Amino acid sequence: MRSSQALRTLELEGAPRERGRRHGQTLGAEIRQLRRALLAYLARVSLYAGALPLFGGLLLLARSFLPQTPSRLKQEMAALAAGAQVSPGSVLLINVLDDLANSTPRCSALAVGEGHTRDGCYLMGRNLDYPLFVDILARLQMLFLLEPDEGQALASLAWPGYVGVCTGINKAGVALAQLSVPSRDRSLTGMPAALRFRLALEGGASAAAAADQVLRLPGTIGNNLMLCDAREAMVLELSARRGARRRPRQGLITASNHYQSPAMQALKGRFPPRTPYSPLSPYYFTEAYSQARDRRLQELAAGRRLAPSDLEIILADEAVANAGTVVCVVFAPGERTIWVARGEKPPVNRGPFIAKTLW
Repeated sequence: MRSSQALRTLELEGAPRERGRRHGQTLGAEIRQLRRALLAYLARVSLYAGALPLFGGLLLLARSFLPQTPSRLKQEMAALAAGAQVSPGSVLLINVLDDLANSTPRCSALAVGEGHTRDGCYLMGRNLDYPLFVDILARLQMLFLLEPDEGQALASLAWPGYVGVCTGINKAGVALAQLSVPSRDRSLTGMPAALRFRLALEGGASAAAAADQVLRLPGTIGNNLMLCDAREAMVLELSARRGARRRPRQGLITASNHYQSPAMQALKGRFPPRTPYSPLSPYYFTEAYSQARDRRLQELAAGRRLAPSDLEIILADEAVANAGTVVCVVFAPGERTIWVARGEKPPVNRGPFIAKTLW
């Protein structure tokens, strides 16, 4: 089945300012489109106050993350903003909005290895779900191929203006997927999650090394971070100040949006109410839905040998995907190959998958 949309790709290399400038100049119109969508939403929820007071309040909060943001990433974002002809605050908000909201993704992920794949090497798949901006996020999805002047090459499946990584793989064959978790332990003084995870891919030559990198850096919000290379997979259950590693059982590990490790249970937070004007029903914002998706992933993967196409089908299951699924990707880390869903509207799983082998 052919896709009506190719997998859009942008290669960025060189020093931070070079990468940022090219990113902004190439995708400036789309970055401004995302900014307009955010302002329109803020105007809608503010009733008579207008968008700018809310935007200013978010920006004030976002700036509190800057002291923990590496200077080279700040340089990249500043050059990106200049190239796109938007304010630096707009680019900052695109990259830290999840850290401020901590209620946006309703995500699902699984990794399968020994006993579940032909050669015992791990495969990983993930859905990334949002409650807002779903049509524009599905349409503007892009694969960024990054060759930083520090650290190793990596690929990030994200959106114009995004310099962090919430879905990606590096040249060493380490795949990563971020899933948010309501947590009582939050901070406005840590490193924004997606920037923290980008550093892990730049510096980690294995899943274990990437995990070590993440745990050394201060965080902001709750996350389940799935990490996978050809021979190892794990979920890092994270809060702002703590973390626990969860390992596969019989070659299978799954994650959604709640903690499962005993060490993290005391930090579980309350699930948020439905985001205003979301196309998703209130049930999609509950721990019951998170647990139901996790159980369904376990059911669909249990006792089976699985190929990448099987993970595509599992992630498209009606009990796993939903109207907020804007990203679906399957990784074969050992082969540095990804399969990206290119559905035109959420859930994107309904569209064809495009395969791409990297490096």
